[in-house]
Amino acid sequence: MNVNGVRDRRIPERGAPTARANLSRRTRRDRRRRSGQSLLESCLAIGLICLIFMGLIQLSQTLAAYDVLHHAAARGSRCKTVGFNEWMVTKCVNVAAIPVSGRLETPEFENVDPQLREMVASLPPGELWDEVLREAEPTSEQVALELSRIPDYLYSDNHARASHILNYVGWDTLGRTVHMSGNTVQVRTRMDYDLTTLWGDTMHRAFYNDDSVPLHGESTIENHYPLYLVDLGL
Repeated sequence: MNVNGVRDRRIPERGAPTARANLSRRTRRDRRRRSGQSLLESCLAIGLICLIFMGLIQLSQTLAAYDVLHHAAARGSRCKTVGFNEWMVTKCVNVAAIPVSGRLETPEFENVDPQLREMVASLPPGELWDEVLREAEPTSEQVALELSRIPDYLYSDNHARASHILNYVGWDTLGRTVHMSGNTVQVRTRMDYDLTTLWGDTMHRAFYNDDSVPLHGESTIENHYPLYLVDLGL
């Protein structure tokens, strides 16, 4: 304000708020509020994306198990159509379903690889990844043990002996049925696929309200063993 051509340069009294100071405070408060809101929205969006991603992984694992059960049914039907008995069909189905049968119970085996542990402790992630992929055929002591037991398991003549040779947690829920109709044989498999193996005991509940999901497989093949064998109903 000018008084008689002289600008009034009086300083406002200390403690008296000015319009500019109030505006500055409001601006800072609005910025903090918007920053907190953006952080909250980002956390919610990231959490939702992670949940969707985990659900897709769980779905892919379940679909893979579904395919394995169809493969197990195909192995069972093939076994039956060449003349093997019911017990052999059961063993063939069990062996074909090993990839989705969960933890190995018999024989007891601690899956520890000292060489891999040493590499994990000494190499950075990038070099560790390159070193693992450098091997054309990755090896596993558990896989070697399982492969050595499968022929003995298939050769076993009863369930008691077979269960002491090879057994998995998932085999308790694995079942199969054989239907003969005309010149075809149909094998159906069923299993309660364990959902806790991937994310633990609780995370899967975000996608499915149970610890397991029932899956089925089926295979039908031409039945030609009656042409050269007599079925004794064993």
